[in-house]
Amino acid sequence: MALTPLDIQNKNFSTKMRGYNQDDVDDFLDQVTKDYEDSLQKVRELEKSLKHAEEKLQYFNELKDALNQSIIVAQDTADKVKTSANRESEVIVTSAENTANEMISAAEKRSSNLVSAAEEKAMNILTEATERARQLAVETDDLKKKSRVFHQRLILMLESQLEQVKTEEWNDMLKPFSSYVSDSHTVIKEVLSKELDEMDTTTQPTEVVNDGVVEDYSMDGLSRVEYSDSETIEE
Repeated sequence: MALTPLDIQNKNFSTKMRGYNQDDVDDFLDQVTKDYEDSLQKVRELEKSLKHAEEKLQYFNELKDALNQSIIVAQDTADKVKTSANRESEVIVTSAENTANEMISAAEKRSSNLVSAAEEKAMNILTEATERARQLAVETDDLKKKSRVFHQRLILMLESQLEQVKTEEWNDMLKPFSSYVSDSHTVIKEVLSKELDEMDTTTQPTEVVNDGVVEDYSMDGLSRVEYSDSETIEE
């Protein structure tokens, strides 16, 4: 059984002849009791501190185990998340690549269709333009031929009309009537009627506009003969 300060305090010693001084022994015991009590108090405090430290150590050990377990769980979770993320990213990348390839294929197909349609349209336009140009060339050649024919006919007609107006009969007709004709109206009508009968069928008939004016219109509309009461013919 452990010795307590109270045991030391209540300890009684038997006396003998020539023994220790009782007062000195009592004082010493009091001092020992006090020191022993202080030592016990310190021991109790140390035990209490040790217990508290052991409790903390146990707490930290448990916390360490929990942290280690949490780290293991977190690492495992991170590995799973990483694996899942990698798998999902691969799926997303594959899907994106497939979508991009489909879009590229569709764009290439559409571009090819547009190019083909544009080429076909351009070919049709070129064909139509070529055909139109050929038609215009044919029409132009035909128009030129008709123009040449008309030009030749016009030249022949004008030459024929010019030859007719250069005859002696026209020269005689253009002389002053007062020199050889008394009735100018009658003579002019007879001469003009005769000349008109001999002219080409395309020449228009002579018209007597007024008593003093006679007009003769040919196809070119260039000739006009007038006479007045003075019996003078002017061209």
